[in-house]
Amino acid sequence: YYGDMTRTVVRGRASEAQHRLWATCLAGQAIAFAQIAPGVNGAITHENIKRFFTDAGYPTVQKKGRWQGFFHGTGHGLGLQIHESPRFSSTVFKPGQVITVEPGIYIPGIGGVRHEDVVVITEKGHRVLSRFSKPLSL
Repeated sequence: YYGDMTRTVVRGRASEAQHRLWATCLAGQAIAFAQIAPGVNGAITHENIKRFFTDAGYPTVQKKGRWQGFFHGTGHGLGLQIHESPRFSSTVFKPGQVITVEPGIYIPGIGGVRHEDVVVITEKGHRVLSRFSKPLSL
């Protein structure tokens, strides 16, 4: 079975704008973790994260032909393929599903941030399978 994990780090010292972007993205992932459970519609969680990012000052918009903000999925199924069904935002979670949780924000001139972890949906919620720290800088 495949694994999938992303960490965004800055080599050296992060600027205040990079730190804020990184922390906001981590808070968006925490929203997902707080909501993932059997019977929850992933599309609603995805929209909640998108709204949180917009309210934090990172709207999803197109400028000069380029997307910025949160313009990709919150996660995907994981198993025999690295990217497989179900897509996070097109499923109602069921026990036994293994999915990634990886909301990301991309802002030209500041950078892109994604914190990605793998979870398994359990009978009562979920369990995070990833066990690697999330440092901001090296």
